[in-house]
Amino acid sequence: MSLQPLQVPGGPELLILLGILLVVFGLVGRWVYRDAKSRGSDWAWQWGVGIGLLFFVGLVPGLLGLLIYVTVRDDVSSEP
Repeated sequence: MSLQPLQVPGGPELLILLGILLVVFGLVGRWVYRDAKSRGSDWAWQWGVGIGLLFFVGLVPGLLGLLIYVTVRDDVSSEP
């Protein structure tokens, strides 16, 4: 009787999961960028990239960054 190797998820499963997470983090970053841009922020791309990177670092830092963004963002500017 031979021993069977442990069935640990590897290559394809982890790549698919990483790809899905990257897409979700990118979409959150894009939403933050578009929201900041629509509010007239000069820092729109920094907010978008920063939030996306924070989510890539971890869920908690990403959620904290998103909470900070939602707290400090300005109302929609009335200027043309």
